[in-house]
Amino acid sequence: MMRWRELFIVTMMLFSLISKAEEQKILAKESLFAWSSSATITSNYIWRGLYVGGPSVQLDATVSYAGFYANMWWNIGAKNWTFTGFNPEVDFTIGFSRWGMNISYLHCFYFDRYPDGTPSCFFDFRNHPSEGGGATGEWRVAYAHPIYTSRQGLTTSLNALCAFRTFGRDGYYDDKLELKRAYSTYIEVGFDQELGQDWVLSARLGITPAKSMYTGYQGDFAVTMVGLKLIKQWQLSYGSLSAFANLMLQPWQVNKDNLILPIEQVGSQKLNMAVGCSYGI
Repeated sequence: MMRWRELFIVTMMLFSLISKAEEQKILAKESLFAWSSSATITSNYIWRGLYVGGPSVQLDATVSYAGFYANMWWNIGAKNWTFTGFNPEVDFTIGFSRWGMNISYLHCFYFDRYPDGTPSCFFDFRNHPSEGGGATGEWRVAYAHPIYTSRQGLTTSLNALCAFRTFGRDGYYDDKLELKRAYSTYIEVGFDQELGQDWVLSARLGITPAKSMYTGYQGDFAVTMVGLKLIKQWQLSYGSLSAFANLMLQPWQVNKDNLILPIEQVGSQKLNMAVGCSYGI
């Protein structure tokens, strides 16, 4: 009888271990899927040192599985503080993220018009001049990794980005008045420093190695952005709330006459600022 009892106990133990292993596999498989979303209100839409628009609401949603992800981002706002028009934009991103490395493709659509007045098309990648029309496509490689942790547990992280515009409205006219593609390239490096009490200070330096949209298709190598961003976060029961202040200087051809211009001159002024708040789940 003892042998049967021992055999029964061993069998039940094996069954329990197998069931536990299967349960862990299921949980691991389920944990591969994730989603997130956020809503942001900002006083200005500034991007890579450029003033793009005025007060805006920006919505964001991401779904991911095993490192692969898809993201949709909306900008709904005014062209400027005089509210002479609106500046809608929708971006779609697909990519893969693992070990701090992120490789992605970005598709941007601006809901604007071609130079002849006809509405833009979502999948029109013709090389239009910079004054508008169509969609754009950009490949990105980004990297983020903690490089130092203080005794207080505060982390310093290194960030890097290389973006290469391959499709769409990225054109300029050369000396022979022939339309050329710039393949605008943007390289950015920076640090994120935790300050304690859920404060984070971010510093960024952006450059373009050749003629690109960031310098109005003039010149060659240029430093196009020096930025500081201060963020305060609050963890809530359902999601997180953050407030931010963002300051960006575009040093290329900066002087006292074009440091701060009328806000209607989109992309022209060199000193750009924004404050806002964001809620994410």
